[in-house]
Parts: sequence; C-alpha cells; structure tokens
Amino acid sequence: MKKLLLLLMLSIFAESIFAQSFYNRRIDRQWIVSAGTGTAKYFGELTNDGDLFQGTLWNFEVGLERRIEQRVSARVNLTTFQLRGSDALAGNEGRIPRNLNFTSWNAELSVIGVVQLFPELGRYYQRPVINPYVFAGIGALYYNPRTDIPAVDHDGNALADAGKMTSLRQYETELKKYSPVTVTIPFGVGVKMMIAPPLNISVNGGFRYTGSDYLDDVSTQHYDDSKFASPLAAALADRGPEIGYAIRPEGSVRGNPKKKDAYFIFSIRVDYYLPPQIFGGGGNKYNRRRKAPKRRIP
Repeated sequence: MKKLLLLLMLSIFAESIFAQSFYNRRIDRQWIVSAGTGTAKYFGELTNDGDLFQGTLWNFEVGLERRIEQRVSARVNLTTFQLRGSDALAGNEGRIPRNLNFTSWNAELSVIGVVQLFPELGRYYQRPVINPYVFAGIGALYYNPRTDIPAVDHDGNALADAGKMTSLRQYETELKKYSPVTVTIPFGVGVKMMIAPPLNISVNGGFRYTGSDYLDDVSTQHYDDSKFASPLAAALADRGPEIGYAIRPEGSVRGNPKKKDAYFIFSIRVDYYLPPQIFGGGGNKYNRRRKAPKRRIP
C-alpha cells in the first residue's frame, strides 16, 4: 500500500511538471504506465483442493499499456511474486506422510490483450469513470522451488547446513532435469476506475496456466535411494522419515503428472496516462478530430 501511495504522489508530481496547457490537453494520450501490488496463490500437488486463501503471498507488478482501439489495448507486464505449499498443512491425511514443502520466488513477463466493456470515445480524459475489462495473453515464467535441508539423511547421518534453504532443482528429486523457465497463459477480469484525468485505480484477478508440473518440484513418483546422486538428494525426495514414516518404495505415487501446476494473481494498481511528450505526441487514429478547412479570403 505504501508503494501505491508513493506512485500516486509521483504521478501527481509528474502531471504538474507536464502541466496541461490547453493545447497539450487536446493531444490524446496513448501510453499508460502502471505499478501495483497484491497477492499470489499456488495450485498444485502441495495445496488443498478448493482452498483459495491458504499460502497466499505478496506480488509486485509494473506494466506499460498502449491504447489501440476504442475498447482494445495491448499491455506488457512484469510481475514478481512468491509461491509456497506444504504437506504439513494438508487437509488430506494421505498427503501428510509425504511431508514435502516448497517456497519460491518467481518472475513473470507477459504480453496481454485487454478488451474493455465500454468504448473510450473522444480523448483519454473523456473515458468512462468505471470500465470493466477482460484480458488474456501469453508469457514466460521463471521459477525456483526451494526448501529447508533436513537434519539427517535416511540412514540417520547428520547433514551439513541443516535448516538452511536450498534450491530443489539441482537435486533432481524425481531423477528428472527440468528448466527454470516455462510458458504461462494468463487470463482474467478486472475493472478500471478513473480518479483523475491522467489516473486510474485498477483491480484485477487472473489465473495462470503453466507448461510445467515442477513449480513445486513434485510431479511423478518415488525412486529408490540408491539411484540418487547423494544422501541429501534422497532425503529431499522423501521426507516422510523426518516425521516417523517409512521410506516409500520405488514407484509409489509422489505427484500427478497429468495436471500442470498453476497460480492466481490478484492485484491493485495505479495507471498513469503518460504525457504525449514522452513518446513524441500524437493522438489515436480512432479519436482524432478533423479540423474544418480554413477559408481563403479573396
């Protein structure tokens, strides 16, 4: 919230710098810059079905949008956020012996098309005060699931750096290499509210399908300890022994590879219509007004 207030103050200050002469006000604004914050929620093997709030963490986003038509705009968005999940919080008792957990810092870069319910007729300051919209697009997601190092391995030997956080991808807990980057498909709904001629407050929520089932480092089955590169890798692959359960035999279910991981982003942001001087001015082709030709006096 402090970041949003700071952005709002900076936007008002910037508006005073580019103080609107009558001429500049008549020039339309095509570009919109924004910043906001909100929450992020993970959906995968380490979350409870139907749970929309457990494990939510913060996000921060910045974006640049261009008005294309009366109801259509295109947007480039960068969102950073955290995800987490844990079997210790499972509502399903069958998950508790697995005892897996993860947390991750993630970054999503996306290109999104926005379609508004009401057209923006005239110039930017004549737009509707409240305008719902839908959006959809494509993006790339960087993810890096991490967890804490157990105190001992499956043979009871102490592990170095116990309790410290480590990246799971390097240990290949399912004997599979996977990329830290995957495709993501964002789509959702939102509403824009004009609070000043150059400013909007936007509220939106969007679901993200991904091309990976390893956002949480869990996807397929358990493997025998002898197949792992180190005792630490084996201990991270099966954490049941930490809470008194036997080591899972090879082939036991660890995850569900038929269902990719996903996440949900909820954001509140400030949108600022950039002065035309920023990108060389000019109005949108759909709302330029033709001037009457000047009459020559004979």
